[in-house]
Amino acid sequence: MGDTTFYRMLVAVETDATRYYGPDATRPAVLGERDAEQLLSHLAADLKALLPEVASCSLITAGVLLDQTQVLRPGYPVFAALEDVCLDLGEEGFRPGLVSIGAREGLLPVKALQPDPDIPPGLLQLLPVVLHGPAGQVEALGQAMEYRFLEEGQLSPHSANWLQSAFDVTVQHARMMTLTDLRAMLRLQLDHFGFLALWDLLDAALAERKETLAVESAHGIPFEWRDGAVHAPFQSFDYWATRGAGASRPAGRRALAESYAEWTREVRQYLTTLNAHAVPVRFFHPETGEPLRGTWFSEAGPPATENSVCVTEHSFGELGTLAISVVEDGAVRHYYPLQPAGLNDIHAHIQQVIPRGHTVAFPGDLVYDEDSRKLVADCHGEPTHR
Repeated sequence: MGDTTFYRMLVAVETDATRYYGPDATRPAVLGERDAEQLLSHLAADLKALLPEVASCSLITAGVLLDQTQVLRPGYPVFAALEDVCLDLGEEGFRPGLVSIGAREGLLPVKALQPDPDIPPGLLQLLPVVLHGPAGQVEALGQAMEYRFLEEGQLSPHSANWLQSAFDVTVQHARMMTLTDLRAMLRLQLDHFGFLALWDLLDAALAERKETLAVESAHGIPFEWRDGAVHAPFQSFDYWATRGAGASRPAGRRALAESYAEWTREVRQYLTTLNAHAVPVRFFHPETGEPLRGTWFSEAGPPATENSVCVTEHSFGELGTLAISVVEDGAVRHYYPLQPAGLNDIHAHIQQVIPRGHTVAFPGDLVYDEDSRKLVADCHGEPTHR
């Protein structure tokens, strides 16, 4: 392909996210081949008006708006997919042009470019674009974009109106930005909400950093980036309250329940964000260091005085179920979800290992013994039967 290189940029479209929810919810449209061509023509015109030298390079994009969690992933698979279909004329060498990728029957030819249906669309929708051309020219244009997009990168009203109609979204604001701009914006957002350590982990994952990075969350939870994943200890309630981060906290009046819920909330916030950016999270036992595989973790609890079979779902407010305790013939076992799918998997496992007809209690809280500082089953609450 000769001495050519790529530069990655985006069009950021601020939309009305309320359209993506409710009974009449609609996602941004995926453009067909003809509309994708028109999209790139509008973008090229705006870019050339700002930086005329763009005419000596190629522009590559697909007719799709994506959430930033799909764009900001290790290896940048969206941009890599665009670069894989760059204009290559073989022996004739590089020639500038516009390379658009459109959908047929709503499906793009490259899976990495298809909007992830598991990602709820957010306020900011992104159109990834790649500039391709002679290395010296692309590097000079990239530098100019870094300096000029912030002040002068707004799309023309004509282009913004066309985007609104083509993608069937409400465009509040549309502007060109660099990948550096997007990363800086996300860092600022996470720092504002007290998650700067989370940004450090995400930044290491995006850079596919080889060195180990250790950080600590606002609640003192240690996270470590190494070997292509984020590693963290998972503390069950019994461990957390007796030997872990909550060992020094008072036990009375639901104090441990509230503190453990805060701990769990932060763990889940890190897990949810990292998973959305396709960053693997690996939990391990805080004492043995053994990895916790699968979607859930279980441990034995203190023996119960009951011999009947009962199940207790320990929950806390909007966090939902934090743990499930199962009593059978005096033996107690606690189950904890490690991943979003973990709770359903725990229920399926319990149905297989204990007989039907057992009672299930929903106390709406974490039930624990203040003296032992450990979870207990609530076999005398207001149960339902299964």
